[in-house]
Amino acid sequence: MSKVKKTLRILHFSDIHVGVQVRHMAWKKWFSKRAIGAINLVRGRAKYFDDAEKKIAALIRFKEENNIDLVIHTGDYTALGLESELKLAKELVSPLMKPPQRYVTVPGNHDIYVHEANSHYRFSEQFCSVLQNDLPEYCRGGHWPLIRLVGDDVAVVALNSSRPNPWPWRSNGYIPQVQLDTLDEILQDSRVKERYVFVITHYAPRLENGNPDRKLHGLINADVFLEKCKAMRRGAILCGHIHKTYQVKVEGLSADIYCAGSATMEGHEGFWVYEVEDRKLNATPVHWDEAQACYAYQK
Repeated sequence: MSKVKKTLRILHFSDIHVGVQVRHMAWKKWFSKRAIGAINLVRGRAKYFDDAEKKIAALIRFKEENNIDLVIHTGDYTALGLESELKLAKELVSPLMKPPQRYVTVPGNHDIYVHEANSHYRFSEQFCSVLQNDLPEYCRGGHWPLIRLVGDDVAVVALNSSRPNPWPWRSNGYIPQVQLDTLDEILQDSRVKERYVFVITHYAPRLENGNPDRKLHGLINADVFLEKCKAMRRGAILCGHIHKTYQVKVEGLSADIYCAGSATMEGHEGFWVYEVEDRKLNATPVHWDEAQACYAYQK
């Protein structure tokens, strides 16, 4: 008698931008790009994330009520990359990180906002419990690429495209070439290639209209990244960074791009739920219902 395979249900959210009050920021932190970021928060950007904690709590309820098997977060937990913000963000999302092998994440550009002595390690320190790699032989730079094998049919390959951007006018990203070269190997590995593969990174390789993002805001080597992804037999590319939930097809690529947008930004709240059955994907957007103060599937 053949074994009946369970449908795997995956929640993909991003860009929650948990912040602390600017007046509590140490004065030494003002002598960097954070000064511009903090001023933008004071001038009004922060108000769009005032209810982040309430919406994260609702997200946790959604997971518990909808039999979610795997949670993916594509970066930007914080506003200014402060250690206090990372600690708070981890505390808020910790119920989503259980069990840790069923939570996969990458940092966003706001999580490693500026060059500091320990900026590269703060994210790893806070989220180390969910950065475990099922195929550690492919780690070629810190934790990346990170591979998680889920059940018999799904693999998640996480690439880090975020880096400190010291100049206020620049917030672009770059996937190191060593990670892209390793992606070639991973997608040919017999333990991965027959599965449905989610390749995740923070930066969106294409906007909703199919065009690349601006040079100073987007993924610098998006074309090279997408070329590498052509080796996927079946899969999807997941990202965040753009605060809008959308799906876009790219010519010549079998894998669609799914941007989770922001789960907490007022007026833009959203994320995706994916169902994988027999290595086939069904994707459903989820949006915030203000009247009911909860997340609901889009009708």
